[in-house]
Amino acid sequence: MPSSKAVLGCVLAATVLLEPALAEARFGKRSSSSSPGRAGRGSPRREHPSSPAGQPRDGAPAPHPATAIDTKPPRADDDDAPRRRRRRVRAPATGALVGVGAAATGTSTLRSSASTTRRRDEPVPLLVRMGAQAEWLKDGSGMGVFMAMEGRRLGVDTRLTGLSLKAEDGSDTEDRITLLSARLTAALWASARGRMRVEAGLSSAHAPGIIFVGPSFGASVEACIGASPLDVEARLNATPFPHRQVDIQAGLAAHLGGFNVRGGWRALYLNDAGHLDGVEHEEGFGGPYFGLGLTF
Repeated sequence: MPSSKAVLGCVLAATVLLEPALAEARFGKRSSSSSPGRAGRGSPRREHPSSPAGQPRDGAPAPHPATAIDTKPPRADDDDAPRRRRRRVRAPATGALVGVGAAATGTSTLRSSASTTRRRDEPVPLLVRMGAQAEWLKDGSGMGVFMAMEGRRLGVDTRLTGLSLKAEDGSDTEDRITLLSARLTAALWASARGRMRVEAGLSSAHAPGIIFVGPSFGASVEACIGASPLDVEARLNATPFPHRQVDIQAGLAAHLGGFNVRGGWRALYLNDAGHLDGVEHEEGFGGPYFGLGLTF
């Protein structure tokens, strides 16, 4: 009859071999005369499908060595069962076992590399961007905030801009205009290098003497500059009626992890189409902007 040590070694070796491998007046403000005119952005790491050495194929725990051999008094050199099992597994290892292990490791590495590459090239499941920016205009200043949420292709973009402009009558007062917008976005192109979107939604202009609400359409693009943390950003939005509004913005953004700094130039055109008093009042101004934001 074979000894208990030989039986235990054969059982463990067989277990390893059988394991599977895994204007005139301000925009919107009444003019003093009635004559017509015009003024002016991980899932936990998967383990290899194979089970750890020493586990049965169906995932059930391996039988304790005590169930496979007769009970006998412990000896001084047998007081560490896990160490004894490791020595016995290594002893019968052959070139075939080493080759199978190397092939399984290589397959796991290739799968992990391919999966990482796909995740890096694909857009993230959900991207949230928010920030604020200050603007310096010819006749005043502005302050804006924005928040956008975007999935792999679809998203929503909301913006609020407050303008403080010098009164045109020469007084020390200021005229305030508030611009609001909420648009749905759809990415025509999306990758790790940038995005190109089309946008559609609503915009409103709160002028000193009237409030306009109308449809808004536009497009935006973001693209990386080589391997640097800099991006090129550009936006164009227009409202055709009831008032006319065109908003153009272009600049650069530096991404420092989830924190970003942006700057560039913004141009804005407003026209109330004569809805207030029959006289068409228009505004056109532009200037640099500087902003801070978060992306997560």
